[in-house]
Amino acid sequence: MATVAPRVAAAPVSYGVFEITVGRPGLPDGPALVEAMADAGYAGSELGPPGYFGRGREVGELLAAHDLELVGSFVPLRFSRDDGFAEDMLALEETLGVLTEASEGREQPVVLLSDGFCEPDRMRYAGAIEAHPETWLGERRQRLLFDNAHRAAELCRERGFVTSFHPHGGTYIETPREVEALLAQMDTSLLGLCFDTGHTAFGGGNPLALLREAGELINHVHFKDVDLDLLARLHAEGKGLEEAWAAGVFCELGTGGAQVDECLQHLLAIGYDNWIVVEQDRILAPGESFDRALESAERNRAWLRERGL
Repeated sequence: MATVAPRVAAAPVSYGVFEITVGRPGLPDGPALVEAMADAGYAGSELGPPGYFGRGREVGELLAAHDLELVGSFVPLRFSRDDGFAEDMLALEETLGVLTEASEGREQPVVLLSDGFCEPDRMRYAGAIEAHPETWLGERRQRLLFDNAHRAAELCRERGFVTSFHPHGGTYIETPREVEALLAQMDTSLLGLCFDTGHTAFGGGNPLALLREAGELINHVHFKDVDLDLLARLHAEGKGLEEAWAAGVFCELGTGGAQVDECLQHLLAIGYDNWIVVEQDRILAPGESFDRALESAERNRAWLRERGL
């Protein structure tokens, strides 16, 4: 039987478009970005910030006009805070409604649940959390985080969506210790794992080792690289996550230390056949040309094409 190769998608965050940058000058509108993704040879896209690609059916129609699939939606929720989580669950309900309409008659996207990146101390020390135990969650809030993640996943399942948990820099599930705790508590009937090469390395982990340990749990992949030398310099200067994004800590595929080549070969060897979403998280610097993001996205796609995808 022939092996089905993974398909390659893009994400708005590679072009400087995500939750904390929406509305900043110099960014393209949704239709222009979809056209750029298609021109670069991507077969799909994640949703990006709510409303960026339109509402409901508008999203599916925009992507379909360029032969792109909607492959996932990143949804950060404040899992470890009761008040914030209740508010965020309402937003999740709204997002699921958008995804239902956007994917009508098409392949259904994966819902990517993440802890929220909003706690000041975690944003400040992101990438160096193990050196700052004062930022770690206590037992009660960690238990609340896991319980609420499963509650959110149950809601997604009730609406018919496959769900994946995304460990992410600047959140309470970032470091290898925190990811291990998540895996130990994760109900795999509700949640899969979103394997993100860049955020794993950013948080101090070994992407290839995590892939070997948890490969059977992975149902979605974010492929990114990270400049670990730059990350170390930023830490020494007291810079946090937003400064790291702006400085270009997430670099083009094959130019950093996230073991992307080895991880790709292992994914193919174990028969992974879902989406590989190329991400190069970035914040465009003031005056930085959007053309630079376009060129990076094209080179990232070419890097995978050279490896058979």
